[in-house]
Amino acid sequence: MKLRITHLTEYRYASPVSGNANELRLTPVQSRWQQVPFFLLRILPSTRLRKFHDFYGNVVTYFEIEEGHTHLVIEATSLVNTLDRYSEGEPVPVLLEAPATTDLEGRLQPFLQPNGPVEVPPEIWRAAVDIRSNHTDVFGLAKGMMDYVYRSCRYVPGVTNVHTTTTQFFQRREGVCQDFSHLMLALCRSLQIPARYVSGYVYDAKRKDIRGAHASHAWVEVWVPGAGWHGLDPTNNCLTHEHYVVVAFGRDYEDIAPVRGSFWGSAEREMRVSVHIEERPG
Repeated sequence: MKLRITHLTEYRYASPVSGNANELRLTPVQSRWQQVPFFLLRILPSTRLRKFHDFYGNVVTYFEIEEGHTHLVIEATSLVNTLDRYSEGEPVPVLLEAPATTDLEGRLQPFLQPNGPVEVPPEIWRAAVDIRSNHTDVFGLAKGMMDYVYRSCRYVPGVTNVHTTTTQFFQRREGVCQDFSHLMLALCRSLQIPARYVSGYVYDAKRKDIRGAHASHAWVEVWVPGAGWHGLDPTNNCLTHEHYVVVAFGRDYEDIAPVRGSFWGSAEREMRVSVHIEERPG
């Protein structure tokens, strides 16, 4: 699938601000399942852009605006060609009792631990144990956890924020894709299944079938020994496919916020974010 994505973020400040420094994670990932032939980042007021890769391999763009300004525009435009990760089927079942690999002692370790908003109180651990009783393989258990989050939680925008923990969300069971994903991460990690937070977009041609479409979206990838990372979307109770565009990976939302920055000046500001996705011919 060929998709064109425009992600626009605008800030308006009540009075001039200066020293505006920002880190952006808006560049889609290049992989076997996703190619990015075009990416353009536009910043107003114009300034010099610097790029580097963070600890998880995400492309980070950094900029500073020293002079005073009352308006900041960040516009990212991408052309992305996607393939279905599951076109050849699901990974071969790996028993939960299979011996741990050396991967678990190195690069997968950050995705095994509770961190930031991903907390694992006894209530979440008990829920994970109950789900495990019905499954014998890693990916089957991951799908069971996805189904559990989807069926036990309600998609309700505006009742949580970026600082809401899994403990808080689990008590109320109402929130958005970020909360659904954090809860699934907590369930997986409570049973020592490596799982990471994924940010990106999901395209819904009918504009009514997919929660979180045509905006920034979040889902989960779990590590299946011998098969690598596989995506699951607990907000929509489905495996990720060619309609999904991956932008960044991390332990949780705090690692991959699309825009994070600071400035000197009044804290009063207005932020507007819009995402437009369209399918391209060919």
